[in-house]
Amino acid sequence: MLWIGATVLASALLLSGLAHAEPTRADLDREIRKKSDQLEVIVERYHALHDDLKTTEAQTGVLRRQIDPLQRQIAQRRAAVGRLADAGYRSTRSMSLTLLLDAGSTRQILDRLLLMNEYTLHQQREIEALAQTSQRWDTARRTLDALLAQQREQRRELAAKRTEIENSIAALRTLRQRAYGYGGGHADQRPDRTRVALPRVAKGANEKVVRFALDQIGTGYKWGGEGPGGYDCSGLVAAAFHRIGINLPHHAGRQEQRSREISRSELKAGDLVFFYADLHHVGIYLGDGNMVHAPSFGERVRIDPIDSLPVNSFGRVVAQTG
Repeated sequence: MLWIGATVLASALLLSGLAHAEPTRADLDREIRKKSDQLEVIVERYHALHDDLKTTEAQTGVLRRQIDPLQRQIAQRRAAVGRLADAGYRSTRSMSLTLLLDAGSTRQILDRLLLMNEYTLHQQREIEALAQTSQRWDTARRTLDALLAQQREQRRELAAKRTEIENSIAALRTLRQRAYGYGGGHADQRPDRTRVALPRVAKGANEKVVRFALDQIGTGYKWGGEGPGGYDCSGLVAAAFHRIGINLPHHAGRQEQRSREISRSELKAGDLVFFYADLHHVGIYLGDGNMVHAPSFGERVRIDPIDSLPVNSFGRVVAQTG
């Protein structure tokens, strides 16, 4: 009986030890990949919010520039209506007395009545113009107030998302420290500034995009980065196309919207490859099934096969006209 009890106790201790065993390097690698992917999702959401905020700020600026002139027009029209009302009151009384006391000919009476009518119509036009200007100002003011409220909410969401990103990076840094003995300082890949052979690319814009992207190989990942000190995935793409005068949003999903969809068979160097169902990663195609991209925190800009990640779609960026 004692032997059975000892055996049970030993088994329990063994199971307890296994349950609390340290994760293996493979376990940590899987967790790092999972956390890195989650971080990219959060970062791209941040970029979408930031892009929305820039749009709101631009709209707010337009409305502010409209409101001040409208305010001045209202003041001017109110003054004009006031002067007309005052002058009209005096002239109407004067003309009424003249019509009664000094009738003159029928022609004179008609001329005076027409003059009074024209004066009244002019006053009505000024009043209508004042009402229309006031309505435009009121609409602009209410729209501006709504945009300012939206802007405040967007800034709040951005601050919350920034905190979430910083917490995710801290957790990822701890994991990398446990797995590799460093905290995400890119020690796994020494900076490689050697020139990479340029794929066969036709001379022109695409060649410049590809060359710029290849020149960034070895540069560290930096969330929100558009260089030169670091990049995230959509930041690298935005920076590359900025070199040829095309301004893309710093957001993979919106870069996809800005691109013309193409098939895999149509891919050429300089085209974009988008990954995952929610489009939270993007790379620049190099040819031969490879891309250059900024993978995630703790890594560097590098070349990888496009099939190393779940491909969503392919796009070609063309300059907008008109």
